[in-house]
Amino acid sequence: MRNTKLDDADSLFYLALGPMVAILLGAAFVPLRGFTTASNFAFVFMALTILVAELGGRWAAVATALCSGLSLDFFLTQPYMRLTIYEKHDVIAVIGLTVCGLIAAAFGSQRSKRTVELNATRRQLDLLHAALSGGGASEPVEAHLTKLLRAARDVLPLAAAVVRDERGQVVASSDPPAERRPVPEDVLQLDTLLPMPSSGKEPTHRAALPDKGGRIALVGEGRRLGWLDVWGDGVPVRAEARRTLSDVARCVALLLYGALIPPPRFLPPS
Repeated sequence: MRNTKLDDADSLFYLALGPMVAILLGAAFVPLRGFTTASNFAFVFMALTILVAELGGRWAAVATALCSGLSLDFFLTQPYMRLTIYEKHDVIAVIGLTVCGLIAAAFGSQRSKRTVELNATRRQLDLLHAALSGGGASEPVEAHLTKLLRAARDVLPLAAAVVRDERGQVVASSDPPAERRPVPEDVLQLDTLLPMPSSGKEPTHRAALPDKGGRIALVGEGRRLGWLDVWGDGVPVRAEARRTLSDVARCVALLLYGALIPPPRFLPPS
């Protein structure tokens, strides 16, 4: 899923940046270490750890907290430029900074995780809004379905998606290479996106969608109109994402039904 990959890249960036800034801060405070005690510098390192926890998540904050404690010890406590401490109050300052930094990392990472989940929920709501908008009367249903499938691939843990009619002809796809993928064999349940009980596969609610693909039947007014074929990208599918993809499949079925079944024509009264 593209947004997940971006979040992972941000976490790796701050995992490297946080400890580096902690070391640079310790070196920058060297000219000031004769004017105050080492414990007073701990507040700056604490602020850095909280900031990294907000932006980079748990592991970036943990690495920053540990490097902050080492930087305070190495640069700002006697004996300088050594990882040993002579004064008892400096020992308390370094240990206190490290412990408080780890606590801040834990709480900050939980907030960061909730923010990521909230952003994912918003993207899924935008996807449903696009599905329900219908593309307008001036846009062919194939063009709207193509946009919808591309949006679903970017928001949900999908590698590709293809809509086929009942005869097996491609109506729309998330990208041209997806049309050349073999037609999946597994049929997925509409509500859960899990394999049908007759497939003999053990259902797993947090598992990724099949990398070999799965088929979702598109039904309108009791008539099967076609199939939505989807391929997973290896990322486990949360319950919210399963419901969103299930709703997208229902919207695709409604669009197909409107395109294949013309509306009734009412004769004016005589």
